[in-house]
Amino acid sequence: TQAAILIQSKFRSYYEQKRFQQSRRAAVLIQNFYRSYKKCGRRRPARRTAVIVQQKLRSSLLTKKQDQAARKIMRFLRRCRHRVKELKKAKELEDIQQHPLAM
Repeated sequence: TQAAILIQSKFRSYYEQKRFQQSRRAAVLIQNFYRSYKKCGRRRPARRTAVIVQQKLRSSLLTKKQDQAARKIMRFLRRCRHRVKELKKAKELEDIQQHPLAM
């Protein structure tokens, strides 16, 4: 009985450690892509960055929490893209209002 308990305990700890390492790798991956997006996202189109993040996340096995984190990041990227579009439109309107004869 004690041997069985010891084996079960060791197996559970090994399995939990393996899951933790997998979760940690996914978190590091997400952080790296977010940091690279934040660092040089202005040079690349936002859509391409989002697609790269999606591909990397799909290639790794993700748990439910990791899926939630990925969705949060994708939502953030979409909002950023939307804000950039809105800022461009506002700037264009402002330019048109300031220089109506430029057309």
